[in-house]
Amino acid sequence: MKISAIIVAAGASIRFGVRTPKQFLALGGRPVLAWSLDTFDRSSLINEMIVVAPPSDEGSAIEIIEKWVHRVRVKVVPGGSTRQESVKSGLDAVNPGIEWVVVHDAARPLVTLTQIEAVCFMAQEVGAAILAVPVRDTVKVVDEDGLIIKSQDRNRLYLAQTPQICRKEDLRSAYKLAEVKGIKATDEAGLLEVSGVAVGVVQGSPSNFKITTQEDFKMAEALITSFQTV
Repeated sequence: MKISAIIVAAGASIRFGVRTPKQFLALGGRPVLAWSLDTFDRSSLINEMIVVAPPSDEGSAIEIIEKWVHRVRVKVVPGGSTRQESVKSGLDAVNPGIEWVVVHDAARPLVTLTQIEAVCFMAQEVGAAILAVPVRDTVKVVDEDGLIIKSQDRNRLYLAQTPQICRKEDLRSAYKLAEVKGIKATDEAGLLEVSGVAVGVVQGSPSNFKITTQEDFKMAEALITSFQTV
């Protein structure tokens, strides 16, 4: 099982509210991007990494890679204007000899080695897999005026996370279909669903959240501090 990890770090962090993209900010003594790179680098299942960086900040990504990646060969490619375009950029750079691709958001720095390898093993069984966590709260569907239309049964609802893994050619086919049909998906599983690929769910963790706001960043800092003091 040869796997290429596509680390998506191309976001402009507009909602975060600072000039420096959040993936390059220091978190617990290392850049946010470095946390994911280090974890994937420690997995013997990963054969290469593709870092998708902001077009104007590829140099920043390279500096982080040189310091924090010690085993796996890494390529840096420029991202696009959307996440879907950025992942496609990474996919195009994958080594021809690689069969599987696992996509992870750099803004989820607290992913663990166990979680990464769990989705890889699940994908071997069913063809594709993602990390996800079950919805805990009651879900309401509301109209444009903010009035409740109905309640959803949360027992079968999950919140998707990354990593998400599938065969490289399955993802390529999913992208081609998306281009033909004009589909815009927010994750790889969304594209795979449309193309008919079965996707398994591996139990994720609330700590594997995506840093979007400064409040998220503070929560990640607090979690890292608590881990380091245990």
